Amino acid sequence: MSLNLLDVAIVAVLGALIYDSLRRGFPGYLSELISLGAGLLLAFVLYRPLAGLLDRLLHVGPLLAGFGMFLLLMALVHGLVLPPSLRLASWLGKRLSALTPGAYAALGVIPAAGLAVIIVFLLIGSLAVFPGSSSAWVQGSMLGRAVDGRAGGLKGPLRQLLLAGPSNQRIIVSEPPSNPGEDAFFKLHFPASMQVTVAPDDEAAMLNKLNSARHDNGLSSIRLDAALREVARAHSKDMYARHYFSHQTPDGKTPYDRLREGRITYVTAGENLAFAPDVDKAWESLMSSPDHRANILNPDFRCVGIGAYKGEDGFEEMFTQDFTDCAK
Repeated sequence: MSLNLLDVAIVAVLGALIYDSLRRGFPGYLSELISLGAGLLLAFVLYRPLAGLLDRLLHVGPLLAGFGMFLLLMALVHGLVLPPSLRLASWLGKRLSALTPGAYAALGVIPAAGLAVIIVFLLIGSLAVFPGSSSAWVQGSMLGRAVDGRAGGLKGPLRQLLLAGPSNQRIIVSEPPSNPGEDAFFKLHFPASMQVTVAPDDEAAMLNKLNSARHDNGLSSIRLDAALREVARAHSKDMYARHYFSHQTPDGKTPYDRLREGRITYVTAGENLAFAPDVDKAWESLMSSPDHRANILNPDFRCVGIGAYKGEDGFEEMFTQDFTDCAK
């Protein structure tokens, strides 16, 4: 995979902060890392309830209220924490001043690198959840894609912060459980112009979770089957395209019909679905459902195809898991 401008930006951020740490020193960057980390943590925890109050008082809209409250909380906490953290960092710096000048200067690289990691993760996570081509830009970046694969826990909060629109409309016309039953059919509401993209990294992460759970229960690994994956991907994409969430398609095709159309040979088969903000939340919902957990831990299943598609307008991610016994 070739480098793009996003890779250049990531390297530039890291290089600039590390270079500046040699000038500013260990105390300055350690105090900044502590205060920024505290500000971000409390802002993510507290902004939603306070934003709701602000919106009710000023009627500025949920997106503006949420983003404004997040910035306000982050700035307030950062300002409050910075002075004591600077005193702490200076105290540590004095005790480390016995190091050689070169070693002491290099010590500042550690908090500078930590600060760079926070900034890069926020940047990549934000680009990954924004609508349009920004998500594809991340996937086309060697470094961006690597960061995106490790920022799953951050993308849910960032999606809520930056793309409040979907939470204000009924995405699912009739509220389903996390995973529908065999015959359940739920209509979804998506914008007609919404773009979706396949998420191979999340498919791989889901496969790792499947095999980890099977190993923990004394079962053999389940292997990825390319033909099954195409069937699973097609169903996840179709649910976005035709605005539904179900094992059965709007024209009545069952999972077994779709497997036969994909020329999949099997004796026994099963299917799991999840519609969740990210792979971790999808996994939690699957494992909390007895029927879907049973599919994951079925010793007869030896092959799986996993299809994951992301909505690029702040919507959640669609997962399909198709299992078979790999009969030939």
